[in-house]
Amino acid sequence: MRNLIMIVIAVMMILSLVGQSCCAEVIQLSDHVSLISGPVNGVDIEKDNAHLVIYGDPGSRIKKADMVLFTHSRRDVVWAGRELVENGAIAVVPESDLEKFSKVEHFWNDFTTRRFHDYAQQGTKILTKSIKISRTVKAGENFSWKGIPIEVIDTPGYTRHALSYFIEIDGLKYAFVGDIIYGKGKLFDLYSLQDAVKEANIGGYHGWAGRMGELINSLQKVAAQRPDILIPARGPVIRKPGEAINLLVKRLQAVYENYLSISAGRWYFYKNYDVLARRVLGPDYRVNWMPWAEVIKEKPPEWIVPISNSRLIISKDRSGFLIDCGSRQILEKVIKLREASKLTDLEGLFITHYHDDHTNDVAACLAEFNCPVYATGSSVDILKHPEKYRLPCLTPNPISEIKIMPEAHKMRWKEFTFTFYDFPGQTIYHAALLVEKDNAEKIFFIGDSFTPSGIDDYCLLNRNILHKQTGYFYCLNLLKKVPPGTLLINQHVIEPFSFSARQLDHMTATLTRRKTLLAELFPWDEPNYGIDERWIRFSPYGRKARPGQTIQISLKVFNHSKGSRMFTVALNLPAGFDTKSTTASVTIPSQTEGQVDFSILIVASIDPGTYVLTADVQLKQWNLPRWTEAIIEVE
Repeated sequence: MRNLIMIVIAVMMILSLVGQSCCAEVIQLSDHVSLISGPVNGVDIEKDNAHLVIYGDPGSRIKKADMVLFTHSRRDVVWAGRELVENGAIAVVPESDLEKFSKVEHFWNDFTTRRFHDYAQQGTKILTKSIKISRTVKAGENFSWKGIPIEVIDTPGYTRHALSYFIEIDGLKYAFVGDIIYGKGKLFDLYSLQDAVKEANIGGYHGWAGRMGELINSLQKVAAQRPDILIPARGPVIRKPGEAINLLVKRLQAVYENYLSISAGRWYFYKNYDVLARRVLGPDYRVNWMPWAEVIKEKPPEWIVPISNSRLIISKDRSGFLIDCGSRQILEKVIKLREASKLTDLEGLFITHYHDDHTNDVAACLAEFNCPVYATGSSVDILKHPEKYRLPCLTPNPISEIKIMPEAHKMRWKEFTFTFYDFPGQTIYHAALLVEKDNAEKIFFIGDSFTPSGIDDYCLLNRNILHKQTGYFYCLNLLKKVPPGTLLINQHVIEPFSFSARQLDHMTATLTRRKTLLAELFPWDEPNYGIDERWIRFSPYGRKARPGQTIQISLKVFNHSKGSRMFTVALNLPAGFDTKSTTASVTIPSQTEGQVDFSILIVASIDPGTYVLTADVQLKQWNLPRWTEAIIEVE
């Protein structure tokens, strides 16, 4: 009976995913304005039997419209207006965002290679097919439809180039603000805000929620307009805009103060952190900065040779064991040590994590020194197959042969005892190596996961998951268990350092508090959905194929929720791609990754080129169209 019930539920979810038009409810907001509810808030303003639509029509109820107003270019919103535009409606878009509507094919053609060595870290919810644009608008511009004035203001933040539209009708002032707010005091996610902060001289990779300052400024501009009704692209209609905006600003500031207080970036960008704090928290900001860890001022022990962001362990017999190799310069330095007879040979290479500045020249190193490569299990797949992933700082260079070290496995090398650990800190695919020299120092090589000022979580796209069993909670718990007197070495920090028990407890408590703050900020049932963009992902993300070939592709889903969840996915295939079924469901236990698999035929008559397939996903109350993507290059 239970199996039958589950089958019925699955069928109902599939039907709701494929037949969105049946589920869209129409709510009359005022005489001329109605809301078509759905995954996107379609708004229909009707006058003289004509239609002005904002965002689109998620229910396909309107067959013909004069005009569709788009606030920003994200495909998970814009899809709702495409059909109306293709049926003749004028598409109105932000002038500064035009290329993301009209030249998306160029973006995807370039992105097949640009996704490697990517430090800009912008979201990829880009349209897969261009839309014909009839009109662009910019901040400060006013225009009208059927005598109804439309005011445009600039509201970047959630996206770089967003606009908001203000329309007075039926005695009410409506604000259409895209995704800068979700209901009362909430935001859809934080990872979409990752960006460079130019005035702080911080690049996109280090810019944790870098557009939060712009977002707060945009929210305050909207509040200053004193609208009566605020309609975001998604989420509840807001009838007390001032209240909702003030609450969101306070929540954003609380999260940002929490982030800054234990950020590793403060070690690297100490002077710039005043700029970061002021632009979000205001001129009279207060941050509960954690005191820095004890820094051992001397260089590392003489048996450790720092080489850029690699470390070379040299034994008494002058054999070497290298930690990471991300550049030719590192390799050349090791070769020079051999030429100077300070090193006889390399006998091993340990990889802390997949980032290109730690892995890019591993193959060149192995060509020069024929030694084994060691890694822990969680990192192996991305090291062997980086092309399967969409993550920051990927190298295109795979490592083919890896010795997989089990968690907490000990290995004797010369006068050292090595212990290998998973260490999901700076990125979820990260490891660490505890090195204990006989009757001497104990050094924990922690990759890039901590500096003396705190944790290296400044790139939200790295998947810094906040569950007690993984992420930084796991790393902090492990640091509490290492042998007394162990010193930490970050690959980018020359001085060894150590945290006190009090500091470790403080970072743990700060992250616990952060999770509570994020739960208040996000509409999700579990806050990790709002900081982990890749909770659902195609695998492989990118691949090459030939006409007539059948390829295998999976959707991997991490269930962050506290209980088991059923996820229903539906593929959106480009022309020339075919499969027996585009829809599937999977039930996944809590805090576990599951997957659904598809076989896709690429028809023989297809033209060579870059093709992007997307997937809709539904879980519980969420219906998320065009949510994630994969790139197929047909040769």
